[in-house]
Amino acid sequence: MGGSSSVPENIKKPVTSDKDLVELSGYSAYLEHDSHSILKVNGKDFAVVDTNYDNPTGMDAITVQNIETKDFTIVYTGTGDKQDMITDAKLLGDVPPAQLEHAVDYYNEMDKKFGVSSICGNSLAGAYTNAVAIKNPDVKAVNLNPALLPAGMVDPNKTYDNITNYFSKYDILTKTEVSLDLGHRIPGHQYEINNGVPELSHLATNHTGYKKGNGISSGAEGQFYTIGIKGQPGFGKIYMAADEHIVTSIWSGLPLYGGGQSERIDINPENLNLLATALEDRVIHKVSFVQDYLDNSTDIVEHEGHQFNIRVTKLQEIFEEAFEATISNPLFKGIATSGYILQAHIDGLIDLLHIAEDQCRFLNSILNSPPAELLEHITSTNISVESMFGEARSYLYSLKDKVSELTGAAGHIIYDKIPELFEGGKELFVDAVVDELQAHYHIIDGNKDKVLQQLKEYQKQVQEVANAFESQEQGLGAAINGNTGGVEGKVKVQPTNIYTIEESPYMLEKMLLKDIHLDTAFGAFTSSTYGLLFPILNGLKWFLTTIESTLEILSGAVKGATNLILHGSVPGALISIFTDFDEKVKSSVANTLQPLDEVAANIEGIRRGVDNLIVNYPVLLTNLKPYIDTALFHDSGYQNVHLYNVAAMSIINEMKMLFQDIVYQLSDHKADSIVALRKVSESALGNMNLLNQQVNRGTMS
Repeated sequence: MGGSSSVPENIKKPVTSDKDLVELSGYSAYLEHDSHSILKVNGKDFAVVDTNYDNPTGMDAITVQNIETKDFTIVYTGTGDKQDMITDAKLLGDVPPAQLEHAVDYYNEMDKKFGVSSICGNSLAGAYTNAVAIKNPDVKAVNLNPALLPAGMVDPNKTYDNITNYFSKYDILTKTEVSLDLGHRIPGHQYEINNGVPELSHLATNHTGYKKGNGISSGAEGQFYTIGIKGQPGFGKIYMAADEHIVTSIWSGLPLYGGGQSERIDINPENLNLLATALEDRVIHKVSFVQDYLDNSTDIVEHEGHQFNIRVTKLQEIFEEAFEATISNPLFKGIATSGYILQAHIDGLIDLLHIAEDQCRFLNSILNSPPAELLEHITSTNISVESMFGEARSYLYSLKDKVSELTGAAGHIIYDKIPELFEGGKELFVDAVVDELQAHYHIIDGNKDKVLQQLKEYQKQVQEVANAFESQEQGLGAAINGNTGGVEGKVKVQPTNIYTIEESPYMLEKMLLKDIHLDTAFGAFTSSTYGLLFPILNGLKWFLTTIESTLEILSGAVKGATNLILHGSVPGALISIFTDFDEKVKSSVANTLQPLDEVAANIEGIRRGVDNLIVNYPVLLTNLKPYIDTALFHDSGYQNVHLYNVAAMSIINEMKMLFQDIVYQLSDHKADSIVALRKVSESALGNMNLLNQQVNRGTMS
């Protein structure tokens, strides 16, 4: 992009300003108008003198007359229906669509009738405009985010100085065209302007530069994006009308883009008055928006700070819930706090083991009854499983100790390790991301006030110098004419105060701070919790597996004893036929096995829960990470801080562009007062630059 900001000599004058043409193309063009209706554009009246809504190709346009300057403008309408979309696609080829030819026809017709000074369009209408403008170099063409022309229409050897194309910073169409190396098919000057915000939900309005039916015509609230939720901290507006972001010379009204210098002005009372008025209306007024945007960012950050305990508690609850859900066993409910349910359940299993043991004693008493004693005598077999219960019971008591260790570790993670996720930063902040932002905004808050105060004082100085020039000139004139004895009175001008921007050591990683902190804190959390949990979980698993094995052996011994007695010999078989001894043994065995099986099933369930936690803990952590991200700073709030800062930077950058022209215009003058004004303007420009760098640290790009 580049080019001079001077008006080509071949352009008809007077012409409607670029700002007005951009609003006409991005806003008015998309509203249906009746002939002779009046459009309000930037405080000016434009009369609709012709409408073209019935062209068979779908090419829509209106012709308007600037009531003040009397010049005529054709406003082409961008993509509006299916036919327009087909034309959009054809533009990628090398055959000019019929709509472009009809755009030229309409221009010829209106130019013959009214004498058209300027034409404008947005998107597809930008292609219409450029198709007309390359054939009519004496007409001024201004486009907002234009579509490209078909291949071969633009002569690469021509500069097309009558055409100006403004590309919105976040417009997807022109960004795509440029990235595909097709920018050369948009003839004329190409300048990037800072309207819009980097959000997908605003793609359409970032492209048109305006929201239809919102404020401009009525002059009510203007064009803005609503940020945040009403009633919550940081709720506000970002003003986005494209024309408001076109920076023009205070004195000539010509756009200040392309790095060129505007035409040198005379430093006289009139031009100083223009400067003073512009400083009030265009600089101080705009910088007040910067204040609002940054104040909203500060409110969001402070609100997050006040929510610290809530954010920590919520993350602790999420972890606890995820921890228990991963185990997938209701016995582990509350495992991170008391583990009472599981502990109580293990006590119940110990009681069951006692019952099984009692049943086993009874089984032994049956086995030692006369028929059994006779059988033992015959087989010389000693049957006893009672001694094995002691070992199983001992393991269950140890299991309770391991559960207590797990409860302690989980509690340590929740109450100690999760708060540590928030800690860090330059000052080892408790709430690293929020605290660093707060520290940074504390510095910015003072600096933006300094910049605004400096600008106000500078505006006052310019106005008072202008008044003094005027007064001195009038006094000298009167003196020369002999009406007075000379120039009298003292000149009083606002003294220059020194405003030094405070350095900020914070946010050096910009808004990537949050991602960097998240990755660092999450890595440390993962490592430390693995170290805490897994020795305990592996110990638990070993105990549970051992208990299962012990119970299995115990159960097998009980069952085996039955087979040994009743089916291991011929007398045993005879006894089972002629007595109820067999039924007594079977019943006693069943009564012994029932509690044993219940204990075994529960131990298996607990072991599966531990297995689940061992296997799925990495998944738990992966799923937890987005919640940590949000807990560090709520996503929408963080994004809104970014948007406000982007909007603030857009204005500061535009003011910097304006001040570069002011400094240039005040340079190379020998009058002490003008030299002094130049130095103050340079100081203000420098401070705006430093403030801009600090605000930039609050963005993600």
